[in-house]
Amino acid sequence: MVWEEPIVINIKMNKIKDPHQILQVWFSSSFPIGSYAYSHGLEALIDEKKINNKDDVKEFLNALLFNGTLRNDYIFIKSIYAGEEISELILSSASSKERYIEMIDMGNSFRKIMKDSWELSLPKNTSYIYCLAKAGLYFNIQFGDLIKFYLQSFISNLINVCVKHMPMSQKDGQSLNVDFIDEIYKFLSQSSKLNLKDIGSTFFLADIFSIKHENLDSRIYLT
Repeated sequence: MVWEEPIVINIKMNKIKDPHQILQVWFSSSFPIGSYAYSHGLEALIDEKKINNKDDVKEFLNALLFNGTLRNDYIFIKSIYAGEEISELILSSASSKERYIEMIDMGNSFRKIMKDSWELSLPKNTSYIYCLAKAGLYFNIQFGDLIKFYLQSFISNLINVCVKHMPMSQKDGQSLNVDFIDEIYKFLSQSSKLNLKDIGSTFFLADIFSIKHENLDSRIYLT
């Protein structure tokens, strides 16, 4: 028995009014780009007992945000929003083979979903943040909104790695997520003048352990 007639609505995605709804979907754990499969070198750090507690995790994530990968990602996404074509530059910034794979694999996964479900074509074999920034521009999402969602999602994913694979409780994990709302705000408030000339990292420990991860005897994560 048919209780009601189906209602068919045809909406062009780039006309959706609320960008926060789009960002909520893109950064949801159910959005299949495979981010859960990457530890960004954390697995190797935990394996060698370099990270042992909540304070160690916070120190690592702060360094990543203010002096490492996330600082560069901020600059790259901001530059794409300003009209720069820097796909090759982004890929060249990978500090190890696994970091390069992480960029490409997540980028291709995001690209496929955009094409299949969101009617947006993006170039193959480009980095995740390149694809993300291009999609943000296409759907008229403000840079300030996109970057906050991106940074919080990245950090939350790494906190989840630590909750699963070291002695750190879910309560500690959520406390760190709350702490990094403020840390991200602090970072953004002092980063507005950063540009492509500022690309670089002083967080060498993360880069070294992303390389060490390639040779772990047993691994759960891809990076």
